[in-house]
Amino acid sequence: MYTSDEFQIRDEETFTLRIPSDRDYKILQLTDLHLGFGIFSGKKDRLALAAVTELIRRTKPDLLVLTGDSVFPFFPKSGTMNNRKQAQKLLEFLDSFQIPYTLVFGNHDCEMGSTCNKEQLSDIFATGKNAIFTKGRYERSEAPISGVGNFVLDLVDREGKLLLPLVLLDSNMYGEGWFYGGFDCIHEDQTVWCMEKLNERKVPAMAFFHMPPAEFKEAYEKMKLGDHSVVYEHGSIGEKDEYFGISNRQPHFFEAAVQNGWLKWMFCGHDHLNTLSLTYQGIRMTYGMSIDYLGYSGIAKQFVQRGATLITRKPDGEVVISMVPLTTVVSMRVRGKISRKNAIK
Repeated sequence: MYTSDEFQIRDEETFTLRIPSDRDYKILQLTDLHLGFGIFSGKKDRLALAAVTELIRRTKPDLLVLTGDSVFPFFPKSGTMNNRKQAQKLLEFLDSFQIPYTLVFGNHDCEMGSTCNKEQLSDIFATGKNAIFTKGRYERSEAPISGVGNFVLDLVDREGKLLLPLVLLDSNMYGEGWFYGGFDCIHEDQTVWCMEKLNERKVPAMAFFHMPPAEFKEAYEKMKLGDHSVVYEHGSIGEKDEYFGISNRQPHFFEAAVQNGWLKWMFCGHDHLNTLSLTYQGIRMTYGMSIDYLGYSGIAKQFVQRGATLITRKPDGEVVISMVPLTTVVSMRVRGKISRKNAIK
């Protein structure tokens, strides 16, 4: 676990990190690294690690946030199902930058048949020298909620004033029947927990999780029809047939967040070719640029989606979100987009 005079573990689901408030504070979102560290993935792993290294070198972040599918224990692609070894190698790599980092689970970090389940992998994640991670109130705690790794990282100033809460959430994996059960989502008990945490703080907050909320697709489709209530920020939908990897269940996380009013930014991954960022009903939803060279067939040859997302908190509290492409090309092919400067209030 990360140790610093600026860092405090408050309880099983809450951390505090003191940050400088007189300069830009930079958070770099990395998503879908899909590191295999197996007999089949060596070349692609080296490309992924080099990409992350370059993005960190270029942006010089204060904090890293990984939004799931960091490792890929899928034998046909990686040549291993040993996610224990994968996680240990991931932490060794991240610790080499000497930057604090935090992370959430995706749907692939603990594939069926992999060496470790989420609880076991969580124990490994927490051993990182610069890791900020906890299981939170998981199944075996006294007051459990769904998922593993639901917690809050409060960014405060030198005097302890709360500046920006970061809520880390497990968007779970699949329904009954594993992969064939469709994607899961943030559950109702997690939603209630999150809204309670936001109400305790009453400060504009960010949430990080793996799979996108259904309202991301809803907002995109409205925008394509010319609905000016949706503001285009950046990026595009690069998945085939404009695909969104959303749950077929009826989640209420986004709806609850709108009603609550304190959650202003949501960051996800999951759909590797999507880089879209939209503001809808007062919440900015952003797909992080992905790293993946391994998970999708043929993705190593694609490039417009590969990179990271830089989140900058300015000294006056303004938040700026920008894409950091690994190459110089970024796709902005989005029909019906309304830019912020032209949006009808």
